[in-house]
Amino acid sequence: VGDWKHIKKAECPHILDLKVDITSEKDACEVCFHKEDLRICLTCGKVFCCESHNAHNTEHFKKSDHPFVKPHKCDYNWLWCYKCNAFLE
Repeated sequence: VGDWKHIKKAECPHILDLKVDITSEKDACEVCFHKEDLRICLTCGKVFCCESHNAHNTEHFKKSDHPFVKPHKCDYNWLWCYKCNAFLE
């Protein structure tokens, strides 16, 4: 995906904090109620819009220090670690 950094999951020092069973039925950003390009926090399960909208997912990371997000309710399947600033493979 573009010039974004990619690392192996095993290389991420935060991977032990990843919760794989986090889900949410929310269908809009919990801050601005935008309904496209949503991300789910894999620590608390809250849902936010991405950088191409109002960047509430990044704002949530800065306030909470929750490192992992993935796309929510869409066909994309990737994992992002804010602390590594990278996609995890």
